[in-house]
Amino acid sequence: MKRRILVTGPTGFVGARIMDAMEAIPCPSLREMNESRVRELVEQMTPDVIIHTAALSDIGQCQKMPEVSYHANVEIPLWLVRTGVRTVIFSSDQVYSGLAEPGPYTEQQVRPANLYAEHKLEMEQRCLEAAPDTVLLRAAWMYDMPRYGCRNRGNFLVNMLRQEEIAFSSTQIRSVTYVREVAALMEKALTLPGGVYNFGSETTLPMLEIARWLADTLRLRIRIKDAGPRHDLAMDTGRLKKFGAAFSTVQEGLLQCIQDYSLQEN
Repeated sequence: MKRRILVTGPTGFVGARIMDAMEAIPCPSLREMNESRVRELVEQMTPDVIIHTAALSDIGQCQKMPEVSYHANVEIPLWLVRTGVRTVIFSSDQVYSGLAEPGPYTEQQVRPANLYAEHKLEMEQRCLEAAPDTVLLRAAWMYDMPRYGCRNRGNFLVNMLRQEEIAFSSTQIRSVTYVREVAALMEKALTLPGGVYNFGSETTLPMLEIARWLADTLRLRIRIKDAGPRHDLAMDTGRLKKFGAAFSTVQEGLLQCIQDYSLQEN
């Protein structure tokens, strides 16, 4: 029997790609709803599982509007979990942003360094307390080319293609990830046992080297500067791999994206 999958944020950066990759029901915006209204909506739509991608992810905005951030990043996902429908929720690699030691980090090593990350970590903990079968996916900085009909935002690839000058750290290692690979792995994510999973690509190269490699690969005329020391956001995806799900490396993901969009000159 086919599952009814409800996707929040269906026109957002991640949600739209998930809607492309699998048969799912788009969820109306929950932003102005209270818990009672969220429950009523879920009961009306009768999903078997919810994939929650909607969030307020702008770190600066969250810092300026803590109540709005708490509502979007803690309350709404918790209300979805409390409906009793199994829920897969996107969290963030920002929960590692305050760690002093170098990565890659396992799911147990957490120290938020900003309000957005604090709210994401609280959300994870409270959702698992309410429903231990909840799946929480700590996503990395994701990239893709712009998608027609959806809000577009700056990301690693788009920034590299559009800007004349850019800066990345020669010390920071980060799990930048192709969002269409994220979407393709969602079927597998639905089968994961409840808990927290690092959900993105791995690499051993710092961001400056990845940027220079991409510029050479695409023959980009871009000046790339060293942004100086930055904290690591590299994730160890060993737990995810134990359940049969694995991402390409950062460079492999970029090469797949380049091929998908025919970005490389012959």
